[in-house]
Amino acid sequence: MARLETDSIGTRELPEAALYGVNTLRATENFDISPLKIGNEPAFIRALAYIKKAAAKANCDIGALEPALRDAIVTACNEVLEGRHHDQFVVDLLEGSGGTSINMNTNEVIANRALQILDHQAGQYDVINPNDHVNAGQSTNDVIPSAVKLAVLEKAPALITSLGYLAEALQAKSDEFADVLKIGRTCMQAAQPMTLGQEFGGYSAALFRARDKILKATKDLEVLPLGGTAIGTGLGARPGYKAAVYRHLSEDVGTRLRPSENMFDGMQNSDSFARVSSEFRIAAEVIGKISLDLIILSSGTKSGIGEIRLPAVQPGSSIMPGKINPVLPMMMQQVTYAVVGNDAAVSLASLGGQLEINHFEPVIASRMFDSMDLLTRGSRIFADKCISGVQALKEQALENLLASSALATVFVPQLGYAQVSKIVKEAEAEGKLFVDALIEMDLLTRDDVIKALRSAANAE
Repeated sequence: MARLETDSIGTRELPEAALYGVNTLRATENFDISPLKIGNEPAFIRALAYIKKAAAKANCDIGALEPALRDAIVTACNEVLEGRHHDQFVVDLLEGSGGTSINMNTNEVIANRALQILDHQAGQYDVINPNDHVNAGQSTNDVIPSAVKLAVLEKAPALITSLGYLAEALQAKSDEFADVLKIGRTCMQAAQPMTLGQEFGGYSAALFRARDKILKATKDLEVLPLGGTAIGTGLGARPGYKAAVYRHLSEDVGTRLRPSENMFDGMQNSDSFARVSSEFRIAAEVIGKISLDLIILSSGTKSGIGEIRLPAVQPGSSIMPGKINPVLPMMMQQVTYAVVGNDAAVSLASLGGQLEINHFEPVIASRMFDSMDLLTRGSRIFADKCISGVQALKEQALENLLASSALATVFVPQLGYAQVSKIVKEAEAEGKLFVDALIEMDLLTRDDVIKALRSAANAE
């Protein structure tokens, strides 16, 4: 059987088992644009449920909602927080109403489930109404950005942990490779002696810093526009609601949440999202740069640099037998490209807000969630399947170092500029390595050379 619901446009049939209502149904028909449904983003659904739960408690505190209705709404919200009914959140995350359909999907699911809890039929909105009761004291304009912020805050610890996990894996390799001498390169040319451990230590430090910047930036998301409600005046919320809703929301979420100092700013501007998204992009760029370096350093010993060996996780070619590609660093480069693109979308959506609200928060949410998921999963895969298995090819690294005349500068303090310059020219003319010329002339032994290189690399 089906049930009938009527809105200002007309009457529609809904599946009998549906907890959503006619507003949601119309949204599914109008905005079926992507596979990204809000029910597939559990952190976002929980954030919406937290807000509706806190609003019900606050409205009851100030006499705007009867205790029995509050209890039913709170129970329905708790079920959603436990992971139930997420299949009823069916609106596309990229819906075109600036979040109204997302908010109404939530209001309808909570209202209809609360009605069932009170032994009423779904759709009996004269008892519990999605707008008048579940949405009391709220508007889409303050609910959606607040929910996006709460969702990012919930997802942030996993991302921060994953980035730290990858940074620690890089640091472990830095320690392991502390004595591996190699040539440092600038502009893709030989420059000065260093160790492979120092190289990996630089990677680790950059990623730890990117992690910490994300941690700091996400703290700004604890400031919400909730209570605004539609444009910042608070019209639609009764006196005392704002203080009560922040008290309950903070208690339920377990984080001290607070309203914007200027509610009009909180409603108009999405710069806090753009700032956090930019930190996601920077973290991705750090990983992308590391990935590119690993591809270069692992290029074959006979045809490239070959100073490290990456784990062989799969065959690299369908036509060339035995070929192994650096597929995991390449995967992370693609993650980087995706996150950079996501950040561009967030930036455009942030500046595209018009007058008193930004109605592009759904695409901001989808792109930020995607960036977080890609970096969270990608960092762990990269650490476990690639970084942990990197091997140093010590002999090749040392050979590359000793084959470079760029290290001649190391011996100037000991032998003098003029003599070193003469040896370099003679070695080149005779087709010899600079280091071999030093040894043949009995100026230094091989051990002396290695000791001098270690000293130059600050590796002693």
